[in-house]
Amino acid sequence: HIIRFFDDLSENVEELAARLPGSDPGYIDQSMPSGRQWTRELLDALSTCQAFVALLSAQYFSRPWCAMEWHAFSQRTVVSRPSGQVSNETAIIPVVWASLPPPEQIPPVVSATQRFTPPGLPDGIASQYEKDGVFGLMRIGHESDYDAVVWRLAQRIAELHYGYYIKPHDFRDSEELRDIFREQRS
Repeated sequence: HIIRFFDDLSENVEELAARLPGSDPGYIDQSMPSGRQWTRELLDALSTCQAFVALLSAQYFSRPWCAMEWHAFSQRTVVSRPSGQVSNETAIIPVVWASLPPPEQIPPVVSATQRFTPPGLPDGIASQYEKDGVFGLMRIGHESDYDAVVWRLAQRIAELHYGYYIKPHDFRDSEELRDIFREQRS
């Protein structure tokens, strides 16, 4: 389901945001089992990508490498394209993937970042997304609602693409990254 979502989102972003010929509109970290060393490819993506879509779920909050990816991307500086000034904008886009645990079980760093809410959709779609997430929309057969949420997310990514530049940060190895979800709970 995550691969389908990634493919659908990439297709929409490709239509909305200009990019260099031959470059991919996105990168997906498909799996990283515990104890495995981070690959150079993953570190390079975290160092250079222009948006970070975090798929929020109870499992997401329990995975140390998700916390380390969040931490890595939060270290990157966001600059407004029109003014060239450092912005307080974030290029982390927290997306509800599946029903979320109670608020007290969500790491504070995640709670402090505004979750993606698809604008301009009928209340029924937006509330179903908030309740069940993107995965839930797929599972309960709300295909047109799923498509609408993915389209709005692609539009948000395009807004970031045209309005902001996220400065690269060379992460040499995973030792620089912290499990920011656990640190905040300690």
